[in-house]
Amino acid sequence: MKTNSTKLRQKTAALLMLAMTAFALTPAKAVNANYAAGNLVLYFQQYGGPAIPFMIDLGPATAYRDATANILNIANVVSGPSSVANGSLTGSSSGSPTGGGFAANWFDDPTVYCGLAAVRSNSSGTTTQVNGDPSRTIYVSAARPAVGTQSNAWSISTGTMTTAATNIGQMANRLGSIPASNTDRLLEGTSTSFVDNQNPPFGTGQGTAYATFAGGVQSNFGTGTFGTLGGVAAESALDLYRILATTNPSGTVISEGVTNPGDGSYEGTFVIDNTGSVSFIAPVPEPATFTLLAASAVLGLTRRRRTRHA
Repeated sequence: MKTNSTKLRQKTAALLMLAMTAFALTPAKAVNANYAAGNLVLYFQQYGGPAIPFMIDLGPATAYRDATANILNIANVVSGPSSVANGSLTGSSSGSPTGGGFAANWFDDPTVYCGLAAVRSNSSGTTTQVNGDPSRTIYVSAARPAVGTQSNAWSISTGTMTTAATNIGQMANRLGSIPASNTDRLLEGTSTSFVDNQNPPFGTGQGTAYATFAGGVQSNFGTGTFGTLGGVAAESALDLYRILATTNPSGTVISEGVTNPGDGSYEGTFVIDNTGSVSFIAPVPEPATFTLLAASAVLGLTRRRRTRHA
């Protein structure tokens, strides 16, 4: 028979576990007020080379959700106190990490990888949302195969959402620990970075990212340009997907084409040019959407004409 003391200890332990889960994605020792969980993180690493992992904050992921216009020159991964510029990776706001910088021709180097990820919370709660995103809403990239070809949309089991959210948060929330003098980027030694742990690269491919995404979520660079998207001569292109763990909370934004939790919705493509400039290219509406928009425009024009002749 359980005593009141035993019941109290069990209840206390349960509440402690709940609190630990709720705050699992809170950046430890956060000193960077410019970063918040849920911000989209662009990260770089090099397979088998001297360059060390590098991350840069692109702002709230929700800013790119269902965007209808291109957003050019969001950030530059070459300029700044920490960057992929030749040699500038030695010594940064996070100390003096061992290793060197990416080579001057980093944008032509197939051993250099980049990816995108964001998550606000790994809580399994299904009753609330923030800015249209319930807990465990994941933003993650996939390598775009060609200028006119979209990558295959991610579709994962809802049972893996907590694992993916926890692992993404573990990596991305390191940005919350950087000094305020270096507000949008983080450079780390491999001993402290989770970029390579959560995105294992190999000589001819990638391992499973965040213990969830088979084949990885990164794109690697290569000789020559990738092609032109949205007027940008891209060296690399990453399609961005948003994945909902639940559609239940009132106010949840459900992206076009999504019918089931776990299905990824295409939100647009991020491109990087050889100057290091990062831009977002909004998705082009499907033909059916163009038809609907055109019909709406004609209807609006007809109504205006009728009003004028009334």
